[in-house]
Amino acid sequence: MDIIKGYKAFNADRTNRYGKHFKEGETYRVFGELSFGNKGNGFHMAKNLSDVFRYFDSEDICVAEVSGFGDFLKRDDEYYGYFDMYVVRNITVNKFLEREEIISKMLECKNDLQLQHFFQTFTLYDDEKLLFARQFRDNWKVMQHLLYYQYGFKDIYTYYPNDGKLLKIEKVINYGQDSNKRSKRK
Repeated sequence: MDIIKGYKAFNADRTNRYGKHFKEGETYRVFGELSFGNKGNGFHMAKNLSDVFRYFDSEDICVAEVSGFGDFLKRDDEYYGYFDMYVVRNITVNKFLEREEIISKMLECKNDLQLQHFFQTFTLYDDEKLLFARQFRDNWKVMQHLLYYQYGFKDIYTYYPNDGKLLKIEKVINYGQDSNKRSKRK
């Protein structure tokens, strides 16, 4: 039997969106056809910690390390860069994570896209922002996302070593959600 290790977000009181309470060390099962979505069936989980915050406000949740097994469906959302999202028939809540553990795991992350997702969807405290700035000070791509999403810097600059120039990068907020449309600034 394949076991999928990953993460699942819950409301702060350790309930899911439907009011079911979950306990550490317990295993849960659903019946019927599995499907994704708010009206889907099954336990949703993600392999990457950063991806669980996509659907929950980071201030009002708790996150658990989980193991999914039995029947499952997998979804990759290549448009938004979210991969390894699952809905599983059986899930075991291995451990609820404290905020410090979440921060520690993300500080150890080596994947720029996962860090971008994390910065987009998780609200860091000021002291936590400094930890990330220190950890990733030499990774300009990660720093851009930290500055943009966490510090609110709307005009970000990047250095291109090929020609030695600074180039202004205007982010989505300047042009609307679909930057290809180049909608006018407000």
